[in-house]
Amino acid sequence: MSSSGGKKELDAEIQLIPFIDLLLCCVMFLLVSAVWNQFGKLDANQQVPGQASSEDPPDEPPQRLILQVQQTGFVIGSSAGDSETIERTGDDYDFVELRKRLQHQKINVFPNKDDIIIAPENGVLYKTVIGAMDIVQGPMLDESGQPLLDANRNEQALFPNVSLSDAATLR
Repeated sequence: MSSSGGKKELDAEIQLIPFIDLLLCCVMFLLVSAVWNQFGKLDANQQVPGQASSEDPPDEPPQRLILQVQQTGFVIGSSAGDSETIERTGDDYDFVELRKRLQHQKINVFPNKDDIIIAPENGVLYKTVIGAMDIVQGPMLDESGQPLLDANRNEQALFPNVSLSDAATLR
């Protein structure tokens, strides 16, 4: 009888050649599938006092078109300082006149502008702000009230990009 208690002696050898082949295949796969980043050169010039600037003077900031929704009516203005007021008719806001004036601004003053800032005053009803947003994002209309279509037969929106702001920050 053996003194080992019935256990076999483990004398296993790891075959290194297949193991190295497996590791080599994994490394090659990772190298082939890696995403190689190219680092671009970023030119940065630090202006020293007394040194002339090599940059062009900054362009004028783009004009912002602002629609203020107030208790007394609407005010359409721009960051240039011009504004026009649409007074309330009784208890109702004049959304028809708002559409006409915004369309006039879009065609004659801001033909390439797609964004507008709506600034409701505190106390203005939610439905009034939503009504103004519907007008602003709605289609441009011709004289007969039909939507104007672009070359692809899509409706031309007045100002499709709307931002909401606090009216107090615009003063």
